[in-house]
Amino acid sequence: MSPKFAQVDVKTSGGTDHYNALQTQLQRRFAKGLTIGGQYTWSHSIGNASGGAPGEGQTAQNPFDFNALDRGNNANDVRHNINITALYELPFGRGRQFMRQVNPVVDGILGGWQIGGVLNARTGLPIDVTIDRPDIVYRVNSTGQYVAAPIVDAGGQVLTTAVVNNPYGGAFRSNRRPNVVAGVNPYLDTGDRKYMINPAAFSIPTPGQYGNLARAALIGPGLSQFDLTLDKRFRINERINLLFRGEFYNLFNHTNFAAPPVRLSNALGTGTNQLQPGQSYTLAAAGGTVGIGNATVTKDVCLGAARQIQFSLRINF
Repeated sequence: MSPKFAQVDVKTSGGTDHYNALQTQLQRRFAKGLTIGGQYTWSHSIGNASGGAPGEGQTAQNPFDFNALDRGNNANDVRHNINITALYELPFGRGRQFMRQVNPVVDGILGGWQIGGVLNARTGLPIDVTIDRPDIVYRVNSTGQYVAAPIVDAGGQVLTTAVVNNPYGGAFRSNRRPNVVAGVNPYLDTGDRKYMINPAAFSIPTPGQYGNLARAALIGPGLSQFDLTLDKRFRINERINLLFRGEFYNLFNHTNFAAPPVRLSNALGTGTNQLQPGQSYTLAAAGGTVGIGNATVTKDVCLGAARQIQFSLRINF
């Protein structure tokens, strides 16, 4: 008797990943106490596997034709990215434009300060909206509607027929993309939430069919942050000095949201908050929190965190 396998999973390096970019840079060399630098990148990363093999966290809808349904934005696609830096020596104190002849005490307090700023801003990362799809569903013989489980009447007669729901399904392939509802904006601004994906823009595909939403078709929330530095060197003698530095990360406390959860629930059925193929999702049918921006990018002192301030004092000798 030959063995019967529930699933055979194949991993391949057949995916593609293309990156094209226009990179620009503007630099003002240090003059009159000021230096400025700026970089801007316009790019597009596109492929059929986000740089990883389908099945390795990048499961193709159709494992026999990656390009047919899986060519789209890669997970690291940042379309616009800008970075601007500036450093300015304030013109106050001995030997500078203002207060050239000030006494050493006043110079020690007001002279020799430097102020710097860093602006980082970029567009959001792609979002891959998916739907939980079981391999098999059941069609009601009398109505043609689809339900998640077989129906049996009081006499034991089966009233449904099993049909293939998820093409090329299996343990690792229950998460698939939905259909697009034409004319419905997939983005919402509800006023009380910064960012939201609209579940009504998507529907359940007909059993046996793939969803027509492209891979990573939506774009998540962008990111912007302005950091400020302020420092001064206190000279004790020719060899020893103290460096005071203040650092203000995300000075204006701009909220940078992480991508919202976008896995739609398996809502196929005829009950409350259940849907038939082609019907638009509701927030309740989608799972209640789908698409809501309810978390920030990070809590650490780095790009995307809330405002954080730190001071330091260092002795150099």
